[in-house]
Amino acid sequence: MSLSDRWMQGFSSKRLLSLCVVGLALVAGGCQVRPLYSDSAPAAGSSVGVNGSIRSKLASVSINQPGDRITQEVRNHMIFLFAGGAGQPASPAYSLRLAVSSKNLSLALVQNATNDKSGQPTAGLIRMTGTYVLTRTSDGKVVGQKTRIVTSNYDSPRQRFAATRAARDANNRAARELAEALNLSVAQDLSKF
Repeated sequence: MSLSDRWMQGFSSKRLLSLCVVGLALVAGGCQVRPLYSDSAPAAGSSVGVNGSIRSKLASVSINQPGDRITQEVRNHMIFLFAGGAGQPASPAYSLRLAVSSKNLSLALVQNATNDKSGQPTAGLIRMTGTYVLTRTSDGKVVGQKTRIVTSNYDSPRQRFAATRAARDANNRAARELAEALNLSVAQDLSKF
């Protein structure tokens, strides 16, 4: 191989590397990543950005009255997340119909060294499902509808009160997590309009 051949071989690999770097920079430059909760309006002459404020749209969502304790827990957390603690809006622009169901599943029976054969489960799982339908109050158009599922594990001791309290605490944790998941889903639906 002559000197000019070696120089051309090195030149082509360097050239290929630089072309790859330039190509990746062009691809990355075409990505438009913007935060969901952005308050900034697009610059003049630019279409990039959030039109309006998602936070103000979330604060204008009214949630229906619950029928049970679990739905009330999820609703309370969602109202706080939507309005930042300000409560339900006086004149809502959107209405959210919320349905929540909770299932208590006994998962495992762990027996210890004392050869406990009581047959009582020692671990449990709460599976909570939340479904919503978001409608615009002005024309009744459905803006979004989704279902989210969360789970919460808990230890179930032998004492009856302690086991009941552990299950209730797991329900409360699941309600908080479900409210956060539903909050994100509603914000995504509102960002499309």
